[in-house]
Amino acid sequence: MREGLAREFPEAGRAASWARGRVGGLRREPLLWAAISALGAGFLVSAVVQAAIGLTYEAFLAVRSSPPFALFPLVTITSTAAAAAVALGVGGPGVLVTYIAYVGLDVALRLPAVMTFCERSGGVHPGGLTGLPGLDQCTAMGFLASLWPLFVGIGVGIALARAITTRGTGINSVLRIAGGFAVAQFVLSHVWTATAAQAGSALASGLTLAAVVATAAVGAGVIAAQLPRGVRAAAIVAVIWLLPWLAFQVPNAIRTAASSVPAEHVAAILVGIFVQPIAGAALVLTAAIAARSRFIPRDTG
Repeated sequence: MREGLAREFPEAGRAASWARGRVGGLRREPLLWAAISALGAGFLVSAVVQAAIGLTYEAFLAVRSSPPFALFPLVTITSTAAAAAVALGVGGPGVLVTYIAYVGLDVALRLPAVMTFCERSGGVHPGGLTGLPGLDQCTAMGFLASLWPLFVGIGVGIALARAITTRGTGINSVLRIAGGFAVAQFVLSHVWTATAAQAGSALASGLTLAAVVATAAVGAGVIAAQLPRGVRAAAIVAVIWLLPWLAFQVPNAIRTAASSVPAEHVAAILVGIFVQPIAGAALVLTAAIAARSRFIPRDTG
């Protein structure tokens, strides 16, 4: 049957062979770095799927139709599946448990924001973006039900882990950089949410968030500088990370510019538009500068 399908769909066969070759190029890593690489896989897959959904969203807008809610959970499902598969494939069960603990921590840290929203909205938190529009996340069962994309993603990732083969031990540079970027954003964004998200004007909040993203990018650049072919790997991460920006934020910015925007909101909108390309450039430049400084002898005279 497999041979028959390969004859009928040669392009799909070549694509599958290419994907297996790339996945098979992964290397086994120690627990900590394997967990970071797993997060990097989820980070990159999330960006690609967000870009695809952004293009689909634009296509629906072009025909004056609303995109189906079923598209939105795909980001969580695919990114979680990729992370779980890589965690199990390059690190083993211990890394998978570490990744699941990371996901649980993220859910726990999001609970206060959900509770605050429920208090301000009168106890109703719709679950449209979870693919279940009638769901009320302000109830305990409703909140647990809203996590179904995470559960499905982890299950799919465990099933897919058998397709991942590794070539000895070593460093997965692209995944490690992406994972470092994801962890830095995770930590800094939660700190920002807990301390400064509700303080000040929209512009001040936007600038603070931009600083968070740029700082995370610089941290990922420092990691890249320590890795083989780190600058090239950092550039790959930056390009993939910018795909959703190109597919969704740029068209949305063009529509916003064509409409009437209150003058006090213009600066905040511009900050939101340009923070990602600036952070992407900071990632690559930091990697290049830090890598260069490693090989330039210092004048101690």
